[in-house]
Amino acid sequence: MKKTKRTTVKSRITKHVVFAIILTVGFITVVNLIYLSRRIIEEQEMKLELATQISANEVDNWVHGMATITEDTASTLAALGDLNQNTVRSVIDNVANSHPELYYVYFSDTDGNMTMARGVKFAEGVDPRDRGWYKKASSAGHTVVIDPYASATRPDVMMATVATPVYQGTLMIGVVGVDADIESIQNFMSTVNFEEGSYGFLLDSQNNIIVHPNSKYNPTSEKITPAFEVMPELEEVVAGKDDGYVTAKDYTGTSMVYSAVKLEDSRWTVAVAYPESNFLSHVDRGIRISIFVAIICIIFALGDITYTVRKVLKPLDKMNPAMDRIMLGDFTTKLNFATANDEIGDMQNKLAASLEELSKVIQKQKYVLSEMEKGNLVVEDIENFPGELNEIARSVNSIKASFNDIISDIQFSAINLQSFAMGINESSNLEEMRSVFEELSAEANILMEKTSHFKTM
Repeated sequence: MKKTKRTTVKSRITKHVVFAIILTVGFITVVNLIYLSRRIIEEQEMKLELATQISANEVDNWVHGMATITEDTASTLAALGDLNQNTVRSVIDNVANSHPELYYVYFSDTDGNMTMARGVKFAEGVDPRDRGWYKKASSAGHTVVIDPYASATRPDVMMATVATPVYQGTLMIGVVGVDADIESIQNFMSTVNFEEGSYGFLLDSQNNIIVHPNSKYNPTSEKITPAFEVMPELEEVVAGKDDGYVTAKDYTGTSMVYSAVKLEDSRWTVAVAYPESNFLSHVDRGIRISIFVAIICIIFALGDITYTVRKVLKPLDKMNPAMDRIMLGDFTTKLNFATANDEIGDMQNKLAASLEELSKVIQKQKYVLSEMEKGNLVVEDIENFPGELNEIARSVNSIKASFNDIISDIQFSAINLQSFAMGINESSNLEEMRSVFEELSAEANILMEKTSHFKTM
C-alpha cells in the first residue's frame, strides 16, 4: 500500500484557501483589465475626438472670422449705393487697416473693375471675373471659401480666399474678397495645442494638403500634394470608415492614430494624429495599477486567512499533546480548554466530556476490582454506564456475583467437610464413613461443575 505524505490540517486548508484566493483575484483582475483597457482606449479615443473637434472649431472660427469680414464689407458697399472707385477704395482700405493679418482685401464689380486695398495693383491683363473666387461666389450667391491657389498678383504666394457677393436688392453688383497667406494658416495651426507627440494638419475640399508638420507636403505655387498619395490611410478616416479612427505609421515612421472632422461650410478637413504609444502607455499604466492592487489584495487576504486559520485551528495544537498522554494511558488528562464558540469548540467539549466519563468508568472499575482483590465481594455493584460501556459494568458485576456464589459454596463445603471429619473421628462404622465420603464427593462435583467454565494455567 502506498504511503501518503503526512500533511497538517492547517497546511491543507491554507493551501486550498490560498489557491482559491489567487484564482478568484486573478480572474477578477483579468476581467477588470479587459474592461479597464477598453475603457482607457475609449477615453483616449474620446480625447482624440475632442482634440480633433476643438481644432476643427478653431479652424472653422478662423474661416468664419474671414467670412464675417467679407460679409460686413459687402453690406457696407451695398448700403453706400454709389460704388465709385474712391468710395470702394476707402471702404476696403479701412477693412485692410483694421485687419493687418489679411494679405489682400479687394473688390471687383460686374464690369471687371478691380480695386485692391493698400494701393496694391492687380495683375495686368487678368480679368478678375475669370478667377475662381469670383466665379464661385457669383455662382453660389453667398459667401464661399476657396481652396488655396497661386495668387494672380503674387504667383509665388499661395492664398486661401473667402469671397462674398455684393447685392443691391436682387442685383449682384460685384464680389468682395479677402486673402490669407497660406503661411498664416500654417502659423495658426501651430498654435492649436496638442498633446505631446500629437499634431494637426489641414486638407482642402479636394483633399489636398494645406497645412502639415512636414513642410515638404505644404502647397507651393509649383505643386500641391494630394493627401491620399502620401497618407493613403487617411482615405478611410476621411470617408468615415473604421469608426473614424485609423492606425498607421506617419512620415516619421511613428505609429499614429488618426481622427478627422470635415468642416461644413468650407468642406475642408481638420485631422489630428495621436501617437499610438500614448494609448498604450495609458493602458500599461492601468494594467500596472490593477496588478499592483491585485497583489496588495492577495497579500492582505493571505495575511488575514493565515491569521484566521491559526486562530481557528489553535485548539488542535493543544489537543494533540493531550491525546498523546491519553494514548499512554493517562485518562486523567483534562481537556477543558475550549474557548471558541464554534464546531471545534463543540468537538473539544464533547471529547472532554467523553474522556471524563471514560475516566469515571475506569476509576469505578478499578475501585471494584481492587476491593474484590482484597476479598471484599460485597462491594456495591457498578452502576449503569452509557452505551456499550454498560457491557463492562454488567460483566464486572456478573464476575463479582459468580465469585460470591462460588466462594459461598466453597465456604459451605468447607464447613460440611469439617463437620464430616469430626463425625468420622467419632465413628468407626464403615457404612457411615461411606455415606460421608459420598456426600463429600457430591459437594466436590457441584464445585467442579460451577468452576468448570474457568480456564487455569
